[in-house]
Amino acid sequence: MASPAAPKPEGAGLLQGWLRQSKVPGVIVLDRHGVILEWLAGAEEILGYSAREAVGHHIAMIFTHEDRSRGYPDHELTVAARDRFSEDSRWHVRRDGTRIWATGSVTAVRDHEGGEVQGFVKVIRDKTDERAHVERLEQEIQALAQARQEHRQFLRSLGHEIRNPLSVLANAATVLERLTTDERGQKTLRLVAAQLDVFKRIADDLRDLAQPAPRKPRLDLARFDLRDVLREVGDAMQAVAEDKAVAIQVVLPPSPLWVDADAARMRQVVVNLVGNAIKYNNRGGNVWVTASVEADEIMCRVSDDGLGIFPPVLPRLFELFTHSGDGEDEGKEQAGVGLVLVRQVVELHGGTVQAKSAGLGKGAEFSFRLPVAASGAG
Repeated sequence: MASPAAPKPEGAGLLQGWLRQSKVPGVIVLDRHGVILEWLAGAEEILGYSAREAVGHHIAMIFTHEDRSRGYPDHELTVAARDRFSEDSRWHVRRDGTRIWATGSVTAVRDHEGGEVQGFVKVIRDKTDERAHVERLEQEIQALAQARQEHRQFLRSLGHEIRNPLSVLANAATVLERLTTDERGQKTLRLVAAQLDVFKRIADDLRDLAQPAPRKPRLDLARFDLRDVLREVGDAMQAVAEDKAVAIQVVLPPSPLWVDADAARMRQVVVNLVGNAIKYNNRGGNVWVTASVEADEIMCRVSDDGLGIFPPVLPRLFELFTHSGDGEDEGKEQAGVGLVLVRQVVELHGGTVQAKSAGLGKGAEFSFRLPVAASGAG
């Protein structure tokens, strides 16, 4: 019957516990050939070998097979002998075969007379946790880069796919406009043509967003009354609103709202905002479109009494593919590229955008500001 192992002295257990908690570096003393002479401080805790097991062996015992085959154990000593010390970070092997990421240095010890190398002192620190954290970050960065590339490819494909049916619809609208003499039919076709132009711009923007260095949209600036665009979009979106039993109310001031802007682009902005207000509303809800002059800016608001916005999402609403984040129906609240384009277009005009909501179920307000044209209609 084997005799029970002798208990470790209480002081030894306390010392090992202290070494683990304080992460004391290991100190290894080598002769000039790299043979271990002393195994000190946290060396046993870091590498698993006791001093009895390590002393007398070459320092190569703690290097990986790959590094031994490359000659790094001796190379490390050669560098230290030439430059007084060497520093590096690499994988080392513990007694149990597991690998640790260690940083440290090797310092040459010389005699006082001829300055010849008598031996070396190697200091080693376990940085496995830090290395694992760095590797996780690197993996996350690679995953984000891959996702970004996939998003670009998706946007590029979507832009191309949208343009094909748009060409057919635009040709059909042109034919119908030539054949239609009724004033109401002509007005409807003009609305259709305007919305088709918006979709064409969206397709172009999607392709631009897919570029490694997205180009800024080109602006065709002209002076016009912003009220005309707001009324036009309100009329054009009535059918969409009626399908969901949502009422659109456009309330505008009696005096013109002159802006120097790209009318098609601003139509694109308002369509996005009104479309979202309808989409994220309840049946029987309301959407209000209002505008006014505030100092030297025109303030346009699109508000609703619908689903509202999850508060933590508000600061990121104008970022690509942001959703409500409430966890109940993530696909339902996807904002997509629309709000990104809204912000981009408004900022290109020297304006700003903002979103407000008191929370889920309490409606939302999206607003944008544009500079008032320098003088009246020109």
